[in-house]
Amino acid sequence: MSATRTCVVCKNQLDQGDGVRVVLGPDGSPALDLRRKLSGRGAWCHWQTSCLSGLGKRGCLSRAFKQPVPIPSPSQDGVAWPLGIVRSWQEKRQRELIAAGAGAGQVRSGSNVVQGLLQSGWALELVLASDAGATVASDWGKKARGYELPLYRTWLSCEELGAATGRDGLRSVLALGPGPAARALALELKRGEAPL
Repeated sequence: MSATRTCVVCKNQLDQGDGVRVVLGPDGSPALDLRRKLSGRGAWCHWQTSCLSGLGKRGCLSRAFKQPVPIPSPSQDGVAWPLGIVRSWQEKRQRELIAAGAGAGQVRSGSNVVQGLLQSGWALELVLASDAGATVASDWGKKARGYELPLYRTWLSCEELGAATGRDGLRSVLALGPGPAARALALELKRGEAPL
């Protein structure tokens, strides 16, 4: 059981494993401790976009650290701190876990393959590519509800899913089966789910 922390934005409790840790660098600027290995006092935040975007507002980090905390400027594409950093890290982590799961036989791709895995009862969760069309999303949403399975949307595109699984071509849907790599991927998808 992991330790309980308080989100500095919404003030609700969170398990340490379900939060993002923020630490201050030597110059007093905030840094995300995504791997939870940096030393020093930390402030915690939920993975939800509403809490992450709130880190730069309302002086919550200044209150948590009991000192003025300068918030970094938005990135060149206008994404507010820390959303761009978190999304980049989540994309990288999802790509790594999909590749590991596919190599271990715990993540399978391809519409026909996934449909067969649903029917056999092997699939425990489904993952949809970020650029899957509305019709595809609706169809897989109905199938997921029919089989009472969670359906997550990844930040990765169909092309990126194909590359991560080591398969040629586009992959719009993945099935996650039993195993540690698939469980780790499901947890990461729950944390940083792209909007459906």
